[in-house]
Amino acid sequence: MTQESSQNPNIWEIVVELPSRQGLADFEAALENITIGLSSFEVPGTPNWRLTGYCMDEPSRPQVESLLLGTRKGIQNEISSLEIRLVEERDWVAETEQSLGPIHVGPYFVHGSHVITLPPTNSIAIRIDAGMAFGTGNHETTRGCLRAIEQLYIEDGPRNPVDVGTGSGILAIALAKRFGIRVVAGDNDPVAIEVAVENARINRVSENISFHVSEGLNDVAIQASVPFDLVIANIVANPLITMTGEILEAIAPEGHVILSGILTEQAEEVLSHYQQHEFMLVDRANENEWETLILSKKG
Repeated sequence: MTQESSQNPNIWEIVVELPSRQGLADFEAALENITIGLSSFEVPGTPNWRLTGYCMDEPSRPQVESLLLGTRKGIQNEISSLEIRLVEERDWVAETEQSLGPIHVGPYFVHGSHVITLPPTNSIAIRIDAGMAFGTGNHETTRGCLRAIEQLYIEDGPRNPVDVGTGSGILAIALAKRFGIRVVAGDNDPVAIEVAVENARINRVSENISFHVSEGLNDVAIQASVPFDLVIANIVANPLITMTGEILEAIAPEGHVILSGILTEQAEEVLSHYQQHEFMLVDRANENEWETLILSKKG
């Protein structure tokens, strides 16, 4: 379902009350894949923090508890309350769009259709509207990947890149528009692929990107394009660790890997795992508790 097919859907919210800021980033990461948006703030006059996630479909309490429990041990002592409720009918897409201003990362100017500001001269404009797939450019992990692309490829771009966990398609679109190359992209969520295909059409790069529903790099069509000289995976730490072997087999000698969706406290574990599998660190960057790693395969 794309945002055009449902202008005023029912929205459910998951409200997690925490006695402190401890564990907040972990809980945000745990809920990211089942929500269309997350917000958190300190409750005025208290040490408590409130995390709210918004869902298009009613989430089951056992599912939410399982996700949170799998993120941190001793969770019972770290959550004061958990509530799941239907919120009043509002045009959530429009409200989300209005809250998201354009961002400028390197040459990329990422904006929604509601933005009337003209892109800066010589910038690469990418239109991404808030919707059913992750990736509007406003999250630290997406910005980290865009910066990493620019760091690796000052002039000539990659020849055969793949975007794993493409979400809205923003990173694949950025590569296609920046370098005029063909990009392979996959996601395990069919809805995300629908959204990404539409975003590619809007940004006039449909012919440059082939999108596939795939768990990691396992789709036959994706395998037909190996070896890749660039693998971008902006997901979360545990799947990144699990995918190490897949990425190793799919990457070309001396190819590069950009990993993000990693909390700062998880970065060393992810990095150590890849270093044990023929990868070496090129650079790393941090923004607000989120880490982006640039790796290369040893020649």
